[in-house]
Amino acid sequence: MITLSILIVLALICALVGVLMGLFSLIGLLASLLVGVLVGALAGHIANRFMGTQTSTGRNIVLGILGSFVGEFLFGLIGIHATGSISSFVISVLGACVCIWVDNRLFHDR
Repeated sequence: MITLSILIVLALICALVGVLMGLFSLIGLLASLLVGVLVGALAGHIANRFMGTQTSTGRNIVLGILGSFVGEFLFGLIGIHATGSISSFVISVLGACVCIWVDNRLFHDR
């Protein structure tokens, strides 16, 4: 009877730890998404200033996030890969500059 009680208590502890780890991973996921949006917004804002355009904050966020993917892809094609936070941010800003240039050519120069 004591063995069964100990097994039930251990099972409940494992279930509780599993729930808490799931909660922590959900919080970690939300935090990483928030950081990604903030870094994308900052990269878009810096690229916007660098390119000399005036766009909305929402467009800066979208172009900054898209720019990080574009920058990683373009620099990956020529064999340059980001190894740290700063180099990844620089590549994101340069990718956002490319996205802003394409955006200006497609939608603003008519």
